[in-house]
Amino acid sequence: MKILGIGAHPDDLEFGCGGTFYKLARKGHKVSMLVMTRGSVGGDPRLRLAEQERAAAMLKAKLYWGGFEDTCVTLNRELICAVERRVEAVKPDIVFVNHAADTHQDHRNVAKAVETAARYMKNLLFYEVPTTMDFNPGIFTDIGAVISKKVALLKCHSSQVYKTRVKNLSIVESAKAAAIFRGYQDRVKYAEGFVARRLLLDHLLDCE
Repeated sequence: MKILGIGAHPDDLEFGCGGTFYKLARKGHKVSMLVMTRGSVGGDPRLRLAEQERAAAMLKAKLYWGGFEDTCVTLNRELICAVERRVEAVKPDIVFVNHAADTHQDHRNVAKAVETAARYMKNLLFYEVPTTMDFNPGIFTDIGAVISKKVALLKCHSSQVYKTRVKNLSIVESAKAAAIFRGYQDRVKYAEGFVARRLLLDHLLDCE
């Protein structure tokens, strides 16, 4: 399959989909990542670009940049068209994007733009990030065998590891706690959870 993951900022995809993407890449599926901003409000954009490139290289993923400004992503025709162009170029079998219910405006607007841009896609899944709200997944990936790889992907973003806004809490601890919680929901130790806008099981089975 061809997989397209879309995130507003560097490290969003690794937090929400890192284990799933690693498993997909290891099985030979082609992973592409579209990151809409370089996260300049959260750190040096040159450093964050290099960190995202390291994470993409670990996944053997093709990395694309949206070219938008951190905290200033607006839901408009420009944003929708930017996603549409990438969807048309990659022709993914499945698209992942952060959930729309979120305290961060960039996440909300990116998710809504992707819903429009991917309106003809058969498979569209939402993932969670630390600022996600009202997230009730019914689809899970068991990432127990690759939890160390998810941690390694997050550590690629070394400038962000302790920028959780919670004293003494790292992004790695936060991600592992989320994985344990989602795992418990699906009766495994570690999992990533997803909410489906659309999921065509027949299509996925044909791609095995």
